[in-house]
Amino acid sequence: MKIVKIDRDGIYFDNGSKISSYWKQDCCEYNYAEFEYLKDDKICLNTDFEEPLIFEEVGYGFKFGNKPLNMFYVPCYSEQNGKYTSKVDIYYNDEIVLEAVEAELDFKRKKYIVNMNF
Repeated sequence: MKIVKIDRDGIYFDNGSKISSYWKQDCCEYNYAEFEYLKDDKICLNTDFEEPLIFEEVGYGFKFGNKPLNMFYVPCYSEQNGKYTSKVDIYYNDEIVLEAVEAELDFKRKKYIVNMNF
């Protein structure tokens, strides 16, 4: 299966499968997987993945793919003031595959947060 689309909400495959992320927001944080990190990675976009995909937590993010060579990193970020959780769950086809992946705290990024008081 090949990737057909990558956007801020996930990675979409030609067989209908999807990798996505979710966290339960406490108040003023936004925790997410930066899927668009891979949107210009020609090797990843041209890889023919096989089921089952493997998922591994790595640093502030995760890798997915097929071992040993076709594993690709997705960074995770937490936009906040440091008072809230910085965890994010990773899903494959709406089933959790990695729970509470540690996201990198990013006080300045504010890519998606608008009008929140820090």
